[in-house]
Amino acid sequence: MFIGIDIGGTHIRIASGQKGKIDQRLDFPTKEFQASIQEIKKAVESLATDENVEGIGVGVPGPLETKTGKLAAPPHMVGWQNVFLAEILSKLLNKPVRVAHDASVAALGEYVYGAGKGKNPLLYVTVSTGIGIGLIVHGKIYSGVFNPEAGHQILGLTGTKCACGQEADLEVFSSGDGLKIITGKHPVEVEGTEIWDRAMEWLGVGFANLILHYSPEILVVGGGMTKHQKQFFPLVEASLKKHLHQLPPVPLIPAGLGQNSGLIGALTLAERS
Repeated sequence: MFIGIDIGGTHIRIASGQKGKIDQRLDFPTKEFQASIQEIKKAVESLATDENVEGIGVGVPGPLETKTGKLAAPPHMVGWQNVFLAEILSKLLNKPVRVAHDASVAALGEYVYGAGKGKNPLLYVTVSTGIGIGLIVHGKIYSGVFNPEAGHQILGLTGTKCACGQEADLEVFSSGDGLKIITGKHPVEVEGTEIWDRAMEWLGVGFANLILHYSPEILVVGGGMTKHQKQFFPLVEASLKKHLHQLPPVPLIPAGLGQNSGLIGALTLAERS
């Protein structure tokens, strides 16, 4: 069996399973680093029981240094800065652990088991509290020195400041956190309003930039803000068509694994390690 761990800014989800299937799962709030590490240990031990755990895959918010595996400065996570997570978990759990960027891990799950099977390159975007991307090229996760952080692509010279400190980036225009900064409301509270429509137009601009940069065969979109698809996809597709001229638009497809893209991706990462 394999263990997948999906670490987010607010929740940590852990599952046992293999081949795209989740057998058992646990979910608990993300805490300060040391407290969360101990909770992860207890959860893995609970799920593993007497079965042999062949490997553990972990998705974690970036920035993540590719060569060293050092988690640099994930937003909103106390004590998680500058830690070598794979090394720490491997020693704690006495199992092989592979750590990768969360959106990239979700992209892997969608490539192997979800909406983007066999597509090359596959670009995955999660639109939720923040905006993250993952790119799969020839079946493998793409990363540079760090993971791609295109959710923070700069769309203006001045403007509202994102939680990361950057002004006028895609996250502040179109993410859940960005809408809260601008309106003081949750995204679902502004769906169908002019503010929502504007956020979706900026998201279409961001997607156009991603297509120009990466030229994917397919763009798979997941995350909490896509839950009401009729309020999301038509507006983003219209914006993409309006703003993308140099290259033809590519299919925008809802994530086939739904909210489990990251968790199944983490299991897949473990299987492939």
